[in-house]
Amino acid sequence: MCGICGIFDRHHPDIDAAIIERMRDVMINRGPDDAGLHADAHIGLGHRRLSIIDVSSAGHQPMHNEDKTIWITFNGEVYNFRPLRDALSGRGHVFSSSSDTEVLVHGYEEWGIKKLLQKINGMFAFAIWDSARQELVLARDRLGVKPLYYMEKDGRVYFSSDIKSIRLACERDLTLDFCAIDDFLYSYCIPQERSIFTEIKKVPPANYVVFRKNDTSVNEYWDLRFAPKLSIDENECLEELEKRLLSAVGGRMISDVPIGAFLSGGVDSSLVVALMATLSGQRIKTFSMGVREDSYNELKYARMVADKYSTDHHEFIVEPDALGILPEIIWAYGEPYADASQIPAYYVSKMTRRYVTVALTGDGGDESFCGYGNSAAYYYAYRYRKYLPRFLRDSIAPSIAGGIVSLAGRRGAAGKFKTLTEYGRGSFTDSLGIGGIFGQDFRKKLYTPGFMRKLAGHNPIGTFEKYSARACGEDEVDKSLYIGIKTSLPNDYLTKIDVATMMNSLEARSPYLDYELMEFAARLPSSLKMRHGRRKLLLKKLAARYVPHAAIYRKKWGFGIPVGYWFRHGEMKNLLGNVLLSERAEKRGYFNMGFLRALINEHLKGEADHTYRLWALLCLELWHLMFIDNSISRSDKLPACAGI
Repeated sequence: MCGICGIFDRHHPDIDAAIIERMRDVMINRGPDDAGLHADAHIGLGHRRLSIIDVSSAGHQPMHNEDKTIWITFNGEVYNFRPLRDALSGRGHVFSSSSDTEVLVHGYEEWGIKKLLQKINGMFAFAIWDSARQELVLARDRLGVKPLYYMEKDGRVYFSSDIKSIRLACERDLTLDFCAIDDFLYSYCIPQERSIFTEIKKVPPANYVVFRKNDTSVNEYWDLRFAPKLSIDENECLEELEKRLLSAVGGRMISDVPIGAFLSGGVDSSLVVALMATLSGQRIKTFSMGVREDSYNELKYARMVADKYSTDHHEFIVEPDALGILPEIIWAYGEPYADASQIPAYYVSKMTRRYVTVALTGDGGDESFCGYGNSAAYYYAYRYRKYLPRFLRDSIAPSIAGGIVSLAGRRGAAGKFKTLTEYGRGSFTDSLGIGGIFGQDFRKKLYTPGFMRKLAGHNPIGTFEKYSARACGEDEVDKSLYIGIKTSLPNDYLTKIDVATMMNSLEARSPYLDYELMEFAARLPSSLKMRHGRRKLLLKKLAARYVPHAAIYRKKWGFGIPVGYWFRHGEMKNLLGNVLLSERAEKRGYFNMGFLRALINEHLKGEADHTYRLWALLCLELWHLMFIDNSISRSDKLPACAGI
């Protein structure tokens, strides 16, 4: 796992190596073990290395072919590099290392970029310089596990694993993208379609970008299809799933450095640990994070799994003062991000890195096997729309549900009925606007007229609608899974794990993100994965072969911390007002300060729970203070720096 960067100058042959070095070394946490640089006419490539496969000097990057006409700087892992290497050796290619990186160099020579990418099973972001063609190729893995930013400006192409290094290279002469801020306040994060700066883009997952002297092309090489469905019964499906998941886990255990696993106590990570223990002849190291508040604590379930497989188990308790690390985390992300589980993800990564360099995770299981609540919502909404007359489902039922919730609150059956009427009203496309930390009504009240004009009618739902139009499958459950895999998975969850682990020079690998496993899961009828609203049915049945029953059949908690409670107590109580209601924040002209003050007061008094909204606003303002105003630094601690 590494950090990559570089510059391609279309018009001028001279490349300033010092700029490449600055771009490279701002990512030292991504690769503390080694640093490399290649500069030639029109091209400069930089690399920071976290040594995992072939830790010798033979794995040094940037790496080249025999005659030095092809160069690569690579971040990631190719899990099937050994059979690819054998195939290439059989066709006369000579290897000078045992690293997976060199397979990409010779694979590009033999098959070209598109066929190479279609053969790779792994997580990656890389740049290939083809000096004969005078072409720079940037490529990213199918799911978007590893990040890759780029910018074209004044005939130059800048690229990097970290948005900060591009900003550093162009001396911060960048323009804020206000639509990205709108996207962020809807869904915690900025989608792959844009970045916080208008000039900087992200290579989309499952795409490669070719930069030539006179043009640029963006090319997709893979998509996940939910049809046609496999004709398979449940028992056959379980056997095939077990075989595929064992293969995915085994492939991700290949390492020349110590390896372990995150163990949350949920179904996904517990099953991964169980399969690791089954495959390994050695004791597995496992790592869990908890808090003192019982309603957020899953440690007892993690201990059940650790005890069953006699793992070398380690735990960490996150305390309220953990928020003090927030400036360091804001710095690491480089653009606004506000999934509050970024805090525990950082701490469990930090603890894990003390013992191992690679950790397997359970990320991706929910996306393929219906683990989230909206899968159940779409399951019932599809039937609601199918069997209930339109005048009942679009008018009468929502009115009844609203009345019940106003009297009884949104808990239990009343809340489920309300959710059903929301998801079932209108069409599937209409339901895409449900959710978001700041929905449309909230944003209308929050934004100033001036900020609304800057948005020029932008709607965050557009990203979801784009993928809705591409989705295929039997039903709305399939469509919702596809949209999630294209949006929240790379935008939120994979971004979180990449940054949290790379902050600590730790490599994370998820077997559930094996693309062949995901293709198999996508082609299963949704009725095998979820039935009568019971989520993750198939995966739980497989887990029952390996994992204690109590750790499987229980309420899904997620990977959270009680930020809302912490805001109301102790040192953090005055944090929101000091940061969000400051004169500097008001001058940005984004928000109606009266409405914002009311949100804060309602939360502090316990009259409403605005935890996620206030967390997002706090992260956004701290990002501005750090990257736009330069008034706080990554080494500052909250709440001490809050008054700056």
